[in-house]
Amino acid sequence: MKDALARMLEFHRAARHCPGALVLVERDGAEVARLATGTMQGEAPGAAAGEPMRTDAVFRIASLTKPVVSVLAMILVDEGRLGLDDPVARHLPEIGAMRLLDGSAPGREPTIRDLMRHTAGLPYGGETRDPRALEKVRAEGLDGRLPLLEPAAFLQSLSRLPLSNQPGAAFRYGFSTDVLGLVIERILGQRLGDALAERVLGPLGMRETGFTVPAAQHPRMPRAFPEDKAWHGFFDMFVKADQAGTPMHSGGGGLASTIDDYARFARMLANGGAIEGRRLISESAFAEMTRDQLADGVDGPFGFTGPGFGFGLGVAVRQAWGVAAYPCARGEFTWSGVTGTAMFVDPASRSFALMFSCNTASRMITRFEFRRAIG
Repeated sequence: MKDALARMLEFHRAARHCPGALVLVERDGAEVARLATGTMQGEAPGAAAGEPMRTDAVFRIASLTKPVVSVLAMILVDEGRLGLDDPVARHLPEIGAMRLLDGSAPGREPTIRDLMRHTAGLPYGGETRDPRALEKVRAEGLDGRLPLLEPAAFLQSLSRLPLSNQPGAAFRYGFSTDVLGLVIERILGQRLGDALAERVLGPLGMRETGFTVPAAQHPRMPRAFPEDKAWHGFFDMFVKADQAGTPMHSGGGGLASTIDDYARFARMLANGGAIEGRRLISESAFAEMTRDQLADGVDGPFGFTGPGFGFGLGVAVRQAWGVAAYPCARGEFTWSGVTGTAMFVDPASRSFALMFSCNTASRMITRFEFRRAIG
């Protein structure tokens, strides 16, 4: 496995997909692979190689934030403070009057469950399919400025957009987990980062994970090749947010972390919601989170995972044996980030695999090849 991983990562480095990467794989509680390859900084073509990849590198993990926020939501479900079928507007009335593109009211209100399985109808601009809706989404420009907004301004902007679908009728990946984060803030009366630190990150010992990265730690942050402009656009947006005092904690993509910090979270998931004898979420909450929540006929996360996956509450879930982009068993779940991060978890074998890299341009093929390489 280590040789296959090393060859795969070297190919992507040589092809200028990512300058370096960290990989960590555990099976049945034991580490079976750990690699640090390439460099911290993506140099211009022909330039000398820079600093080797650091094992304590701090990555912007993008949408690997979503499973962390989803676990906090399930903690509140366990405590009876949040219901999966609560209307979102019960907690955030600011967006309770959203309508479909034709101006009609939806058949029912979006729920917390809809937020967690991305069926609420709140897609990112890049996931908006109707050109008439896309025009409105682009006019608001949320994709490129979300962490620079105060939460109230985000909700106001979101409320002006049409719902892309009847709630529950379609998987449309987008702002749902950012909204979920604001629901959590409203329930707990805390900023999302403080709530995560108290209820998830602290109990797991994740000391280097958070929404802000102090300037003194910037030398520990790897960077993509200069030509990977989408990666730099995402990274720079969060640098500006830090400089502005991080107005909004983006539950959909704002966390930064190290691979060893995030491994504690993945290890908890691989153990069915518990770590070191302490249960973070109940067995029933974990089962609900990791089962396919999409109704028959609802399209799923094909564009992110390949075929054969449905979606649970915050993670994509392998449905059954059959057609897939890589070998995996029923019950395995996964998610990834636009910056080049990826997580795969198999609770049946208490296994997980993490890859942290700086790679937006070819992240899809890289994560698929990563999963094939670990076998």
